This record gives sequence, C-alpha cells and structure tokens, in this order.
Amino acid sequence: MKVLSVRRLRSISVCIISVATTAAIASPGAASASIGAQCSGVNITGQGAAVEIVAQTTWTANFNISPDKFACSGKQGTKKTPTVTYNGTSSGAGLRSFGAESKSPAEISFGPGNAFVASAEAPNAAQQAAILKQESTVTENTLETLPVAQFSLTVYANLPTGCTATSTDAPGRLVLSDATLQGIYAGTITTWGQITDDGDTLTPSTCNTASIVPVVRNEKSGTANVLKKYLGLINTGTLVTASGNETWDQLSEGKLNATWPTALPVVKTTAEGDAAEAEKTASIPGSIGFSNLAELRVTNLFSGAGNGAGTGKFWFEIQNGSKGKGKSLKLTYADPSSNGDAATAASANCKKTAYTNGPNPFPPPAVTGLWNEVTTAVPGGPSGLTEKTYSLCNFTYALAFTTYSLLPGTSEAEATAVNNYLRFVSDKSGGQKELTGADYLAVPKEVLPKLVEGTAAIGF
Repeated sequence: MKVLSVRRLRSISVCIISVATTAAIASPGAASASIGAQCSGVNITGQGAAVEIVAQTTWTANFNISPDKFACSGKQGTKKTPTVTYNGTSSGAGLRSFGAESKSPAEISFGPGNAFVASAEAPNAAQQAAILKQESTVTENTLETLPVAQFSLTVYANLPTGCTATSTDAPGRLVLSDATLQGIYAGTITTWGQITDDGDTLTPSTCNTASIVPVVRNEKSGTANVLKKYLGLINTGTLVTASGNETWDQLSEGKLNATWPTALPVVKTTAEGDAAEAEKTASIPGSIGFSNLAELRVTNLFSGAGNGAGTGKFWFEIQNGSKGKGKSLKLTYADPSSNGDAATAASANCKKTAYTNGPNPFPPPAVTGLWNEVTTAVPGGPSGLTEKTYSLCNFTYALAFTTYSLLPGTSEAEATAVNNYLRFVSDKSGGQKELTGADYLAVPKEVLPKLVEGTAAIGF
C-alpha cells in the first residue's frame, strides 16, 4: 500500500464508485425500500472516524478497477461510475452529523454530502433514539450499525529524553500488563519507573523518576471508546472526574467520551484525528498515546527509521493472558500488528480475538440492534483466561439506513449509491479481502453474514 503523509491523512478525499442491485429490497424497518439499478447512484460523501481513513483509502484504491461483482468499475450494472468521498473527521463529528448529541440543527445532514457515517463508537440506545428522531416518522430498526472492519488499538510511547527500554518479551521495548495499562490511565501509575512488567527496564536509571504524560484526543473519539471499554473490564469501580464519579464504561460513551479521571494530568490535542495525537505525543518526551494501528503506522512516527525497538519511540505489547499458577504464573503479551513494531504494513493482530456483547450473546442478532457493548472477551490475568492474539481489538462501523426516504434531503439515487458502496465494502472477495495487509482485518466469520444482510437492506 502506498504510504500517505500525515497531512494527507487529515485532508484526504477518497473517490469511490458505488454498487447497487436492481431489485427492491425488503428492510426490517419498512414495508418496502427500493434502490435503483446497479451503479446508477449519485456522487456521495461520507465522514466520521479517523480510524477508517486508511481503510477507506485501501478500499478506494481498488474500487474503480475491481472486477468484483459489487464494484462499479465501468463494467458492472449500468456501467456508470458514481463516486464516494470520505472525510476523516472523528467518530463524534460523524455521530453529531446524524443527530446524536448535536449542538445545533445546522450540523445535521442526511443528503448526498453526508450519506453515511463512520464511527468506532457504536451508538448506544440514547444516541440511536436521537438519530431516529430525525426521521419524518420515527421508525424502529431503520438505523444500521454495520461492523465493516476489525482494528487493533495501539498504545505507544515517547520515552523521556535520552532514555531507552527493554523487556523480556519485547526486547528494546516495554510491555504493559492489564493492571499497569489501567493504572496509567486511572492516574495511579505516574512515573516510568512504575512500569515493571515482564522485566521492563529503563536506561539510565534516572529515567525511572520521569513523569508519564498521557496525550489524549480533545474531541470525542472512537479510539477513546474502545480503550475505556477495555479498561472497564480490568477495573469495574468508579473514578473521580470533574463531573462526578463514573465507571470506565460510563466514560466511554456519549458526552463523557472525552472526559478522563481528575488524577490523570492529560495533554489534549488541538486538531482532530489519531495522526494529530501521534504528532503531539512525538513532540513531548515522556508521553504516551493510543491510536488505530493503521493510522499510526502511516505517520512513521513510532516505527520505521529511527523509531521502534531500541529507540525511545515504539508501541507496547499488551497483556493478552497468562499461563501457569501460583509462583509459576507468567503473564503473556501480544503485539497489535501481525509483523510487530515495523515500518511495513501488515494486518491487525486480531485474527483469533474473542469478543463479548455485555451480558448478551456475541454477535448481536442484527445490525439494526445495539453494538455499543461489544468489546473483547476478557483481559488476561490470574484467572488464566487468555486471548489467542491481541486483546485490545474492536470494530469500526458504518452507519446507514434501510429507509432513506424517512430522512430530509435524501433520494433513491443517494440510497442506491450507499447500498452499492457498502455492499462492495462488505463483500468477502471485495472490500473485506482488501483489509488484509492494510493494518486492519476482515470481520470474523460469525459477523460477516450480519454485515452482508445489513448492507443488502439499505434502500430508499
């Protein structure tokens, strides 16, 4: 894959051709939702999660020339080539543009200029209800939360000036146990010398007293949602914040998404996106950040020449389980990437990651339901429960509708374009296949049928 600059990541516009079918589609939320002939839709734009920027780039790089049956390369359907543009803003911006937690009606839009939304924060019940209120007649089961890709959330370090690190499991880098990861973001682990997992050692010894500076996104973000959901598996108690006492789960969603414990001396970014967080972390010695693997690797700030193992800038391996018992207990760790802390793109190390859905079975029964409780199965630890690959994985989503006619400013041509594009994205031989080697991973086999069914149900 062609490496993109950080600047391009912020302003990237992705041209994608759309895919459609000629048949009317029966959808869960309407008696009949129709679309036009394949590839007959209008040009559309989607926006939202920065997590999806590289995925969108990967999909669109092949979409115009793909022989896939759902593509519109000038050979399928009507042989027209409508385009899709994707603007990587943030999950919060995407959700607000569809009516969830919007501050002004002026920022809400459903026309071709905002035809679908990407978010790594699946909307909860309140957010879903707020979006459905934008319909001319509120109709249940018309909003779809489509899991389009797996990604690994990468935690990375910029060690204090002049410091290097090593560990037993990841020579030249540090590893983080679940307890240490949670402690850092709860504000109870505050210096680099307190990170002592699996032989973690900093050189020279004076590095141990240096403070850890957590860098976080200023805006609501899907990556914060995923991290906090995971931290909530490790610590189910409450934390003191400026707004009261909340759990990590409560802090992961809605308006609390950008709120952190008062004990955590965060530095916030001034621009949207994971790339901005990586830039800020790279500029502050002693800092720590978190990002989607794909976007972090594209920045070249924590891997590649001058970075990675043996330097002061690298990403951590994270605990994914344990083996043995009692005095022989040993924690195990995994890298977020299938090829480790390297410059070359590979795949998110999520191939065998197990997911849960709160108290309910995983996966949720349909994409018209709630996916906001989805997270990894368990953190590793003394329980002996172990993920086979990286534990800090999750999904990024596309939000679309089964019945666009219920929304202002929409048309059958717009619905056709959304249907066409997302069917290509969901196709096992199309968009899903293209995720391999692009620092993402296709959705698991138990999720794919729900994704395919959902994209086929998009209509007007």
